[in-house]
Amino acid sequence: MRLAANAERIHAAGAEVIAISVNEEERQAGMYQRWPGKDQLFVSDPGGETYLQPLGLFDPEERGGIALPGMLVIAPDGTEVYRYQGRDFADRTSDEDMFAALEGLGLPAIEAPAGGPTSAVPETLKGFFAPSMYGPYFRGNMFGAIAIAGRITDPESAEIAKQHRRMAKASIDAWDEVRARS
Repeated sequence: MRLAANAERIHAAGAEVIAISVNEEERQAGMYQRWPGKDQLFVSDPGGETYLQPLGLFDPEERGGIALPGMLVIAPDGTEVYRYQGRDFADRTSDEDMFAALEGLGLPAIEAPAGGPTSAVPETLKGFFAPSMYGPYFRGNMFGAIAIAGRITDPESAEIAKQHRRMAKASIDAWDEVRARS
């Protein structure tokens, strides 16, 4: 969501967001149809074999195999100029280092990608993670991180809790911005 809120900045830097998950194409199509700000591409990679495993962004142990949070900037020549890889599904980062790497490439601006997944969305998918739950989810994350940080005395663990709180707050701010534009 934070990247969707910054879609104009990303496109101005000559790039696009590609969201890859292990979800079946129908679930990806459902997410795309429900999501405000459709300025990113949603790619389905069940089993992670096509994209996630080769990129090292796949955890085979978690729930039968899921994508690890990650953010990559890949230059037009195929070299990786920025990588963030989360430890687990809740581990995210700030975006400023990614933007510095992306904007440092000096690429010409591009148009936003057109269209999304074309699969039909089955009626049974109506109940999965709806955009209306995004704000409450990250608010819960943020306040959980605040509570946990208050219990931690180890400086390294306290820093992880602080990073998680900042990530959750940035996600809430991005969600509010995307909703306001939709």
